[in-house]
Amino acid sequence: MQVEKFFKLPFLVLILFVLTLLFGKYLDISVKAQLYSSSLFLKDIIVFVLPLLIFSFVSAGILNLKNESIKVILVLLPLVCISNFSGFWFSYIFTTPILKTGTITISKLDTQNTLLPTWTSQISPFIKNDVALICGAILGIIGNLVRSPFVEKIGDTLNVTANFILKKVICPVLPVFVLGFIVKMQHEGTLTLIIEEYTVLLVIVATLSYGYMFTIMFFLSHRDFSETLTKFKNLLPSVLIGLFSMSSAAAIPTTIEGSKKNLKNEDIAKFVVPATANMHLLGDCFAIPIIGLALMVSFGYNLPTVWEYLIFTLYGVVAKFAAAGIPGGSALIFLPIFEDVFNFSPQMLTAVTAIYILFDPIATSSNVFGHGMFAMLFERIYTKFFKKKPV
Repeated sequence: MQVEKFFKLPFLVLILFVLTLLFGKYLDISVKAQLYSSSLFLKDIIVFVLPLLIFSFVSAGILNLKNESIKVILVLLPLVCISNFSGFWFSYIFTTPILKTGTITISKLDTQNTLLPTWTSQISPFIKNDVALICGAILGIIGNLVRSPFVEKIGDTLNVTANFILKKVICPVLPVFVLGFIVKMQHEGTLTLIIEEYTVLLVIVATLSYGYMFTIMFFLSHRDFSETLTKFKNLLPSVLIGLFSMSSAAAIPTTIEGSKKNLKNEDIAKFVVPATANMHLLGDCFAIPIIGLALMVSFGYNLPTVWEYLIFTLYGVVAKFAAAGIPGGSALIFLPIFEDVFNFSPQMLTAVTAIYILFDPIATSSNVFGHGMFAMLFERIYTKFFKKKPV
């Protein structure tokens, strides 16, 4: 399935979303549970094959980089840290003046009517994504050092296999994959709860994160608004997958497809997106600190000084390398940091997790948007840094 055909997904998801909101209440709970179970099953399948996709795309991408592979890695890791660091500070700089006005308070957390699946698949990945990433990078680097035709053939075979799985297996089932999660959100009233209790805070998170990334993409698109919208459209299918599945990992295949349209070199997309998908969660760099800062105001804490927030940011940048692209995963990683740096109480730590889960659709969708934007940023900086066209 080509990306041009895949443009139909955003409109299909919108239709499913509207129909579910209008008529979901008339569905029997057993039907909803079955739909949710089917979505979880498809998610398990995607997560199961994801290590193979990551290994294949990373190894093939590095092999195609040839003797530039070490330079790429040396540019990639510092750029990830700088990008995450910048996201933390933009959220602090633009949010603290609003919070000081006292217009935002968090009053309560409602209990939601949880929709449980009727069955589970018990399918789990055979290896972790980070292991697949490291092994793919090692194979690619070794292949570039020895320049063995056998290793290159392995890389080509893996690349073809991964593309087949992506285009012929994963993409066709994505509408069904998304439907169950939409039904779950409708049943549990998540959207209503957000609108009633946390609208202002959610708007701040969405506006700052998307605005920040749109601005970067605008400059990367030669300050052409039309080109910026076109490139965002290329990423929109994966953004919607992140929005409704609340899993940036599950959106990796479609993010790669969209990013390939936005870059001069498709191999950069195949390498950068899976390589940074777990450690470059830019949306979380806005959602998590903004939630934490709002809770500090609501619980009577003083907002952190620049020095205190700098310590939090440095811990946060390191913690990003341990984050997981699963619902609520990033919030759990940050709980010890909130406790150690800002002295959050157990009640505040619980609130961070609960509110983040409510905000997870927006945070994850912006994480996915950030993956596509970062691939463009990496290509531009790498090209200028080495004064050459992307290999």
